[in-house]
Amino acid sequence: MIRQLARRLTGRPQRREPIRLILWGKANCGLCDRAQAILNRLGNEYPLRVEKRDILADPVAYERFRYLIPVIEIEGGERLEGKITELWLRRALDRLMVR
Repeated sequence: MIRQLARRLTGRPQRREPIRLILWGKANCGLCDRAQAILNRLGNEYPLRVEKRDILADPVAYERFRYLIPVIEIEGGERLEGKITELWLRRALDRLMVR
């Protein structure tokens, strides 16, 4: 019943399990901080499980993402890079809500 009410209020279907995300970034990165703030806001609306990873702690990740951060890897293979917008992240999450 609560899920049905939430669906009516938000207009989107509800999931039981959280959406898994990985946020790749590094300290002192303004865009990374902005992406984290967006995820914090959206965490109030979506069932999110966010894992933060530092590219400086992983040499392979550093080579892969050093010019792209922040990078949000979303379960199912979708990935957002660079200037993360709430609109694009919300669209990606909405696509996963129906699964």
